[in-house]
Amino acid sequence: MSSVSGAQYEADLPPQGAAGAGAALAAPGDANHIDRAELDLIKKAQHGDRGAYGRLVALYQDRLYNAILRIVGEADEARDLTQETFTRGLDKLDGFRGDASPYTWLFRIATNLSISRLRKVQRHRTFSLDSSGPGGGGRGSSGGGSDNEDQASALVDRMASQAPPPGEEAERRERNQMVLQALGRLDAEYRAVLVMRDIEGFDYQQMADVLGLPLGTLKSRLFRARLALRDELKAYMS
Repeated sequence: MSSVSGAQYEADLPPQGAAGAGAALAAPGDANHIDRAELDLIKKAQHGDRGAYGRLVALYQDRLYNAILRIVGEADEARDLTQETFTRGLDKLDGFRGDASPYTWLFRIATNLSISRLRKVQRHRTFSLDSSGPGGGGRGSSGGGSDNEDQASALVDRMASQAPPPGEEAERRERNQMVLQALGRLDAEYRAVLVMRDIEGFDYQQMADVLGLPLGTLKSRLFRARLALRDELKAYMS
């Protein structure tokens, strides 16, 4: 991928199609941790070191792309939004204050861009491990049943686990495909909070800050998102 906004770096994002979607199953990092070396890189970038920003791109591009892919559901669009996120980040470097990790700061930009894009196109997406494209499906309805809600959350969380033991690969792929397809049938805001909490590992306050929501509203949205996901996964969980 070519450099953006004149920056002296190359942002080589994951390939399109099946490989990019399959790579989305990598384990999440610790969203709560502020790495000193990464903080130093962004501070250097704020002082005009474009190479330092390029190193941040190299560190984050795969993880950010994978998170965006889960939200928007299309590989090409995820690539475009990842590129736009790094471009916006470069333009807004002065706005980084160090109260969150550089990744969290960029993830906030990426999430807002992704939700805005989905609202603009006004369509739902269906996810697939092998390909990503437009799909049907409506909003999941909420309802009772915390056990199934926890099951749905656990399924999302297990998408980010390490490679399964030999012989369980087919089962893992089937489970992941079901979860990705279910995510693709949810509204953008629901997808975002599920990805942030159960895959990226953000804490509640970080999520509230990223989305600009009161903490209580954020928790309520996450609860409704898990119920909606539970409803989408009823057949699979039974």
